[in-house]
Amino acid sequence: MKPEKSTHPAVSLAAGAKKPSAPEGAVARIAQVIGDLPAMPHIAARVLEKLSDEDANPKEINELITKDQALAARVLKVANSPFYGASRSIATLHDAVMFMGFDSIRSLITTAVLKGMYSKVGLAEKLLWEHSVGCGLTAKKIANEIRYRGKEEAYLAGLMHDVGKTALFLHAPEAMREIMEAVYNDGADFFGAEQRMFGFNHAMVGGAIAANWRFTSGIEEAIANHHQPERGGASELAQIVSAANSICHKLEVGPIRRPDLDLNSVKSLKALGLDSDRVELMLVEVKETLQSEPGGI
Repeated sequence: MKPEKSTHPAVSLAAGAKKPSAPEGAVARIAQVIGDLPAMPHIAARVLEKLSDEDANPKEINELITKDQALAARVLKVANSPFYGASRSIATLHDAVMFMGFDSIRSLITTAVLKGMYSKVGLAEKLLWEHSVGCGLTAKKIANEIRYRGKEEAYLAGLMHDVGKTALFLHAPEAMREIMEAVYNDGADFFGAEQRMFGFNHAMVGGAIAANWRFTSGIEEAIANHHQPERGGASELAQIVSAANSICHKLEVGPIRRPDLDLNSVKSLKALGLDSDRVELMLVEVKETLQSEPGGI
């Protein structure tokens, strides 16, 4: 494949954004292809910033969210979905903020924002979104299984791991359709096809978006390296996301379906110390949760 000539002018990342976990020169090439990176909606960004403030209180968070009715509605829908697994019915934003805690609200806000972004993709929306939610859920289950302290961090990294694909579908649809055809008709590797087409891949784009949205460097690195978790010092979070991604492929959650994948050969699962019995149990749990509400959040 020959790289597609972009019609987008070269632009820099948003001011103040951290440099993403990508090889030298990749950031400029990403900007050439997709233009400005997707921005976190204003109110959502203010909420996430406030959630990081040690002096923040539930009333302030509630008042901020209610300033964006679309965001508020999405948060409530996510809070009550089987995918998130709330233990009780969440009737109001006040209930969500009071009973779910700031870490959970952070995840809910991010989920709501991503749902709005994915809804613009079109035909690919359903599969991409189901895979993202599935990977977030699976990453959180893996984190719980291995007693990783940042369970919500694992969920967010898993949820956002393919946000770069969405950005590419939005800004380079013809090139992405060509890649999809090569994947499904010729058995091409999606990750490799992107690299040949663009000179970078969706993982690098996702890392750049995570940096632009001011997520932690750990989440940024895990997203950027989820296909190559041995990079960046083989962080445990990158291994978790990579393992979750493989489990979702095995379960046929999303556009890439590999039911014959031998999970015993997946390096990230081995690196996390997960044996076949524990993996099989997680497969059952994830499958049951994802089947509880077809179509996703």
